Amino acid sequence: MKILQVYRSEPNDDVKTLVEILNRDRDADSFDLNVDSPDYDALVGKVFDADQTVCWW
Repeated sequence: MKILQVYRSEPNDDVKTLVEILNRDRDADSFDLNVDSPDYDALVGKVFDADQTVCWW
Protein backbone atom coordinates (compact mmCIF):
# COMPACT_ATOMS: atom_id res chain seq x y z
CA MET A 1 0.00 0.00 0.00
CA LYS A 2 1.33 3.43 -0.95
CA ILE A 3 0.62 6.43 1.29
CA LEU A 4 1.14 10.10 0.51
CA GLN A 5 1.70 12.66 3.26
CA VAL A 6 0.86 16.24 2.20
CA TYR A 7 2.15 19.04 4.45
CA ARG A 8 0.55 22.50 4.44
CA SER A 9 3.04 23.76 7.03
CA GLU A 10 6.20 22.52 8.69
CA PRO A 11 5.25 19.45 10.77
CA ASN A 12 5.69 19.64 14.54
CA ASP A 13 6.92 16.75 16.70
CA ASP A 14 3.43 15.31 17.18
CA VAL A 15 2.79 15.22 13.44
CA LYS A 16 6.20 13.65 12.81
CA THR A 17 5.38 10.90 15.30
CA LEU A 18 1.99 10.23 13.71
CA VAL A 19 3.50 10.18 10.22
CA GLU A 20 6.12 7.69 11.36
CA ILE A 21 3.36 5.41 12.69
CA LEU A 22 1.25 5.75 9.53
CA ASN A 23 4.22 5.11 7.23
CA ARG A 24 5.19 1.87 8.98
CA ASP A 25 5.24 -1.10 6.57
CA ARG A 26 4.08 1.09 3.66
CA ASP A 27 5.62 2.67 0.61
CA ALA A 28 5.56 6.33 1.70
CA ASP A 29 5.89 9.57 -0.22
CA SER A 30 5.44 13.21 0.80
CA PHE A 31 4.67 16.57 -0.74
CA ASP A 32 5.27 20.02 0.77
CA LEU A 33 2.82 22.82 0.03
CA ASN A 34 4.75 25.23 2.26
CA VAL A 35 7.15 26.28 -0.52
CA ASP A 36 7.03 29.36 -2.73
CA SER A 37 5.66 27.67 -5.85
CA PRO A 38 4.38 24.14 -5.28
CA ASP A 39 4.17 21.92 -8.36
CA TYR A 40 0.45 21.14 -8.30
CA ASP A 41 0.70 18.92 -11.38
CA ALA A 42 3.18 16.72 -9.50
CA LEU A 43 0.85 16.70 -6.48
CA VAL A 44 -2.09 15.51 -8.59
CA GLY A 45 0.06 12.72 -10.02
CA LYS A 46 1.17 11.65 -6.55
CA VAL A 47 -2.41 11.64 -5.26
CA PHE A 48 -3.53 9.35 -8.08
CA ASP A 49 -0.49 7.06 -7.55
CA ALA A 50 -1.17 6.70 -3.83
CA ASP A 51 -3.68 4.35 -2.26
CA GLN A 52 -4.15 6.74 0.66
CA THR A 53 -3.48 10.46 1.09
CA VAL A 54 -3.22 12.27 4.42
CA CYS A 55 -3.13 16.08 4.60
CA TRP A 56 -1.50 17.81 7.55
CA TRP A 57 -2.30 21.47 8.24
